[in-house]
Amino acid sequence: MAHADGGFTPGKTAELSDQGSPAADFRIERKEARKWRISLLSLRASPWFETNFSRSTRDGHVFETGLAGANAFIRKARMDGFRIEYIGPLARSYF
Repeated sequence: MAHADGGFTPGKTAELSDQGSPAADFRIERKEARKWRISLLSLRASPWFETNFSRSTRDGHVFETGLAGANAFIRKARMDGFRIEYIGPLARSYF
């Protein structure tokens, strides 16, 4: 079930954290009509991300892909127990 917490602050950078909070492991946001950005947010997910997706990254913590790639990433991350933060046009959701 997705939960919304209102909007988001544009331009705010994410810092990696290793908290036991309900914070997301990854953030997915649409950047352009056919481009999606996936960002690593947690230390817990870092080894998994590096093993599975580091070849696609620009700076080691972020990569961009199309809709099919974003959906595949979400499916794989969720199957492996990671939490996703989706920043949509109206709200931020977690799943």
